[in-house]
Amino acid sequence: MVYDIVIIGGGASGMMCAISAAQTSPGTNIVLLEKNDRLGRKLAITGHGRCNITNSAPLRETLNKYGKKESKFLKHSFYNLKNEDLLNIFREKGLEFKVEGNNRVFPITEKSQSVINVLKSYLSDLNVEIKLNFDVESVEKDSDLFLIKSKDNVIKSRSLVLATGGLTYPNTGSTGDGYRFASNLSHHISAIKPAACGFIINDNNLIKLKGLSFENLKVSFRDMSGKNIERCGDMLISHNGLTGPVIINLSNELMNNQDFDMLNGIKDFKKTDIFIDFAPDSNREELKNGIINTQDNKKEIHNYLNNYLPNNFSKYFLDTIGVDRTVTLSNLSKKDRNKIIEGLKSFKLTVDNIAIKSAYITLGGIELDEINPKTLESKLVDGLYFAGEILDVCGPTGGYNLMIAFTTAYLAGQSVARSVNS
Repeated sequence: MVYDIVIIGGGASGMMCAISAAQTSPGTNIVLLEKNDRLGRKLAITGHGRCNITNSAPLRETLNKYGKKESKFLKHSFYNLKNEDLLNIFREKGLEFKVEGNNRVFPITEKSQSVINVLKSYLSDLNVEIKLNFDVESVEKDSDLFLIKSKDNVIKSRSLVLATGGLTYPNTGSTGDGYRFASNLSHHISAIKPAACGFIINDNNLIKLKGLSFENLKVSFRDMSGKNIERCGDMLISHNGLTGPVIINLSNELMNNQDFDMLNGIKDFKKTDIFIDFAPDSNREELKNGIINTQDNKKEIHNYLNNYLPNNFSKYFLDTIGVDRTVTLSNLSKKDRNKIIEGLKSFKLTVDNIAIKSAYITLGGIELDEINPKTLESKLVDGLYFAGEILDVCGPTGGYNLMIAFTTAYLAGQSVARSVNS
């Protein structure tokens, strides 16, 4: 038997691609191959199990969240399946949504499984064949057919979609297989790096404060060219350093400056200094005036700093910059006042490594120049398509990466279905 379409990968992209293809061309012979014993294992844990499915910001604003090259590549996919169009696919099956801070969209149930259940329902309605526990070992192109080989089986297909995900959270099945398949089909893979991850900071005094959270910070570092890269958002002290939205989003930029390639075993992390602005809405002069003009000048400085920092952290902060915790504002020297102001605006910490195991997404992938952005078909191999995290594009937290997964998959599904029936 020869299939019209084989889709490798039963995650968010693979399921949506199969649905899109089946809806575009009913009756097309489609099979979805998944190495796990169930569909959507990684999708099940996204958003801490709540599934931040998309972002409701206007598309022009959304596209600005990605790099210039990535934005240009994604534009057609995003406009082909707009935010509301995506949500309506799920609403048609009775799943409603709510919008939280920063335009993040979640299912009203707050359960990723609700999203998975809708996708599985569509697959069933559309009679898409699903093969679970099908671990693809190799992919070849023989004349006009793709040969998809497992240990015990060979499947033939007129077209193929690689929706295998990246190389993070390997226990969910994202083990980088798709990169190997694509490489064997002449595609080039950019360096594969962990992204959207926490920072490891070897400072026991900091780690003792794990669980402390901060709102509305600005965190920055200087890249290899000396350019200052900064992100804003909330931060959390973790069991081994720092995490939270501002750190996770900054990690994408930081990893771009690292000699890292997980596919080739290169994991040489260069220690990097980051700088935290605890008072992004105040300049140095305003901070100075606040200290000088405070009415309660008998207050100890660590208590005054509670205006900007959590209580426990203010003591760590003062110890780190070398200012006596118990000195009162009236006895605070000009030198120590300047240390405090500079610390509030540019508190330095050294990132010793990144928390690879906590990386949400993969940076790098199939080079975009080798893919037609209007169809997601390979420019090198006829009948080969790509969708989702396997592509060399990723975004910040906030639903932007699932947007890539769903929209590229939807377009790839439409394109491959039209192609096999043309």
